[in-house]
Amino acid sequence: MALTLVSVGRKYRPLASLGVSRHPRDQQKELAMSSIEIRRITATPGAEHVVGLTAGTLRPPFSNEAVVRVKAFSMNRGELGRARGVAEPGMQIGWDFAGTVETAATDGSGPAAGTRVVGFSTAMEGWAELVSVRTPFIAPIPDGVSDAQAATLPVAGLTALHAVDAATALIGRKALITGATGGVGMFATQLALIGGAETVAQVRRADQVAFVETLGDCTPLVSADGAGLGDPGSYRLVVDGVSGAILEAGIKALAPDGICVCYGVTAAPEISIEVRPFMFSGQAKVMGFYLYSQAEITPPSDNLPRLLRLVAAGRLSCGIEREASWEESGAMASALLDRTFSGKAVLHVG
Repeated sequence: MALTLVSVGRKYRPLASLGVSRHPRDQQKELAMSSIEIRRITATPGAEHVVGLTAGTLRPPFSNEAVVRVKAFSMNRGELGRARGVAEPGMQIGWDFAGTVETAATDGSGPAAGTRVVGFSTAMEGWAELVSVRTPFIAPIPDGVSDAQAATLPVAGLTALHAVDAATALIGRKALITGATGGVGMFATQLALIGGAETVAQVRRADQVAFVETLGDCTPLVSADGAGLGDPGSYRLVVDGVSGAILEAGIKALAPDGICVCYGVTAAPEISIEVRPFMFSGQAKVMGFYLYSQAEITPPSDNLPRLLRLVAAGRLSCGIEREASWEESGAMASALLDRTFSGKAVLHVG
């Protein structure tokens, strides 16, 4: 008997569905901001690159939103993949950003004006000169952490953090991180090591090993089809964003009380596993992870500081492999989608 795990797509929810409403006291502020022109990154289907720099206006903030002047942002394959699938041009793009609070939220929540912050824009409005963002989705950047470093953390860093948090008693146990050259894999490898795990970092090609070795005292493993990932009972934790044969092998290698956290399906949306061995293994679990849902339970403002402290202390590398002006966002997006480099890409605004 085989079990098929299917990844089901989720729709992005508008801010209105999250219980956010406009208040009368916002009307004057809205009028003042309704005509602010900004440059922003939008989807450009049919063009040479999937995204490009265009003109637009700032969305007036809700009462629990700050307006942030963006200094830097990092790219993720997730939002770029969505931009590639858009039929019409003009959809704004961008989750991760870092900058300075231009206008604090009128409800008194969140950082004051002038505070350096990093944030996660669930409305995908982060790659712009200005962004309106809910205050639970931003966190102050400490001294010693650059805007570029901070900008890498929201999506990839938080996904990795929550995935590693899902495991218990990692000290002296084994962890498998698949796709270790990607943003989530890179952070998860380091966080598993910080948590005390003997960490195996899977990559597809031998030329990717050098990058993985910069992440710490992990064991690189080259495998494109799941071969050699481990024997049954090997891993207390598996963090997977690849799916397909890699995920099948990872689940088979779970310890009796291990957990596999699935956050992506870059290889295949479906897998098949033998139910009986998995059922008899004990308390092993397979868990799906979706940052939008998790951010409503534990907001980024609670967890981004954990990552920022590790970066400030020199214990967590942000793996920035490419930096450029946001004028080059289209070419950078294409390079990232084509997997021509490992690690993170950061664009500077202005």
